[in-house]
Amino acid sequence: MVEGALRLAICCAGIYSCYLYYGILQEKIYRPDLDGSKFSYTFLLLALQCFVNYSAALLMSTFLGPGKDSKSFSKPALTSPFSNAGPLRHHSGTVWIALISFSYMLAMGASNQALMFVSYAFQALAKSCKMVPVMLANVFIGGKSYTLKQYCCVALITGGVVMFRLAKSSKSGSFSGSSTYGLSLLVVSLILDGFTSSNQRLFTQEYKPTTHQMMLQMNFWSVIFLLPILVVTGQGYEGIMYILPRKQLQVDMCLFAICSALGQNFIFYTITGPGPLAVTTITTTRKFFTILVSVFLFPGNSLNDKQWFSVGVVFLGLLIELHDKYSKSRKRTTAPSKKTD
Repeated sequence: MVEGALRLAICCAGIYSCYLYYGILQEKIYRPDLDGSKFSYTFLLLALQCFVNYSAALLMSTFLGPGKDSKSFSKPALTSPFSNAGPLRHHSGTVWIALISFSYMLAMGASNQALMFVSYAFQALAKSCKMVPVMLANVFIGGKSYTLKQYCCVALITGGVVMFRLAKSSKSGSFSGSSTYGLSLLVVSLILDGFTSSNQRLFTQEYKPTTHQMMLQMNFWSVIFLLPILVVTGQGYEGIMYILPRKQLQVDMCLFAICSALGQNFIFYTITGPGPLAVTTITTTRKFFTILVSVFLFPGNSLNDKQWFSVGVVFLGLLIELHDKYSKSRKRTTAPSKKTD
């Protein structure tokens, strides 16, 4: 069994390599070709990604088996925010996970589509604002409360993203219609992320699925939802016709989906070993290196001094949040050690 520092090193290497390369591939896929054409078949890419994620989760679930304390998804959802009123009253866990999957799928689609209109560096920074909708959803849906320090972290991160956008180089011009549309897509993605995360937390507390069971169900339902969307929008047929003569694009899309599935499994490996706090640390620092890689590999993404300052403000907020989590973890660890006579 791999333990301690070696396992942490493997986790870091796995998450970094998968998601840094994932970001590079994502940006390559959405960059214009030499002939000026641009990949715009987001639902097709999403269907491939979710299918590969589903296949990986199915394999791991079959190998590892169900969780010991897992509750059957066919049983009524007692803590679902949808179970109190309306046509979904008294629904099962299966219906609940399907609804969560729908928002998860739309969030990823909006985030990917935004790359057609904004830079990858801005997308990476904007996604750091995920805390905002997550906090709001947890407060209004999950009844959770937060400290003043946590609200200050959110203010720093959000303020940094706003400054980054306002500090856009003058030679690039001010907000264009397309960049405003891209920003709107990111806002939609963040709102859906908040909805998804808060419901995932409630669902996990009630049904106690394993990570791979959750990954399996989320991606299964996403594929089910995407199949009719591909037919109705024409993205299925048109997208396949677009990628058939482009061999490199085919390779990039397949590698992109594989990186997504492998990255999720490395995150699971980290959660069960070094722990959730290690995952937070690795993914937080990974965002900064994602921006660095994007800037150096794609010269068109170069940042001015004000934008680099904005990046620093965002990561200051993320580091304060990280320090807060470490402090709470340390308190929980040391509390049981206190003895009374």
